Amino acid sequence: MSYPLEGIRVVDLTVVWSGPGSTALLGDLGAEVIRLEGNNRASRQVSAKTTKELIASTGYHGGTYPDKDPGERPYERTALFNWHSRNKLAACANLETPEGYAAAIALLEISDVLVENNSNGTLEKLGLGHEALLEINPRLIVVRMPPMGMSGPMSDYLGYGPNFNSLVGIAAMDGYEGEEPDSAGENYHMDEAAPAGVAFAVMAALWDRERTGLGGLVEFPQAEAVMAEIGEFVLDYQMNDRNPQVLGNTDLHMLQDVFLSADEDRWLAVSVRDDRDWASMAALVDPEGLAGMGETAALRAENSAAIRAVLAGWCRKRTAEQAVQELQAVGVPAGEVMSETRLLEDPHLAARGWFQERSHPSVGTHRYPGHPWRAEGFDLAFGRAVPGFGEDNEYLYKELLGYSAEQYADQVARGLITDHQIA
Repeated sequence: MSYPLEGIRVVDLTVVWSGPGSTALLGDLGAEVIRLEGNNRASRQVSAKTTKELIASTGYHGGTYPDKDPGERPYERTALFNWHSRNKLAACANLETPEGYAAAIALLEISDVLVENNSNGTLEKLGLGHEALLEINPRLIVVRMPPMGMSGPMSDYLGYGPNFNSLVGIAAMDGYEGEEPDSAGENYHMDEAAPAGVAFAVMAALWDRERTGLGGLVEFPQAEAVMAEIGEFVLDYQMNDRNPQVLGNTDLHMLQDVFLSADEDRWLAVSVRDDRDWASMAALVDPEGLAGMGETAALRAENSAAIRAVLAGWCRKRTAEQAVQELQAVGVPAGEVMSETRLLEDPHLAARGWFQERSHPSVGTHRYPGHPWRAEGFDLAFGRAVPGFGEDNEYLYKELLGYSAEQYADQVARGLITDHQIA
């Protein structure tokens, strides 16, 4: 097999979602991705002390473990970590100790890329700022992902996806049609947008290194990257002094909404883009009842609520699958709003072999999300799904860094290198 990034080593110091998702894509392309994880902190966002009793009392992360049971090694069992941990190695290194710091420096000296998405200043406190690292290894590409950038008055802001959705303006247009903005919940545009952008930036930096022989800093401000999603509305405000509306499932440029089918809690999304779609949809749904209501874009906008009511009644008499197939057959864009259960049962994804079944002693056997792209001419990797904590300690310390058996055993005996998380 031939992988585009075969021979490229990536050091992964990422947390939560956006950073680990980025390194997962690099692993898909064949890079050797090594997660350095401290045993003294919740490196995988889950404490080793998580119990069923704690979940029962707080509800926090209760549904992300198999059978809602954190087990003896909860940091290996969460869905949050499992989905983006494919193709990765994992080794224990507490960077706050001299020994862990020395191991990190030694690894970075022989690596090609470092990716981190911690808050600004974290690496500097550990003595791993990009300027110092580039002196040690001038060919290293250092990717830093501070949400608001590395400079400016908000560069030290802390937060998660929903906080920065608000700061960049996305939350102002998110909510039910005609109501106030309502963006709380697990719709993290920043985390969703970052991985592909970071992977692209790393590929560009590697290409540039072939030309110059030098690595360098890649600053990826996640909030600025996701702000590109609302460029249309920023320009519209400048051109027309108009703030975006809260539209729910509707759209300014076409007739669009989500409708309940005859199936229990199964919905479908329908879009009528233009006059041709209108003619096809109206002829299918109710030629007489819809006559004169939407032959032009202006009419569709004026009569939007009434048209959607007719379409809702039509959808309610059909299963989701029937409604989608009938609309698609006449060229009208439609698709079911798929739940996780429906995705796992979907014959289209099954025919394409998208889900990849993998097993791990701590988690069991499950189907994992597949690759986001396919290409002719090269392969994509999908090795083990989940690295156990410290599973690759011996590979890192003995094979890559050249520790003797005595050196390695000494650090194991002192609890500096472990195969389990303590905190």
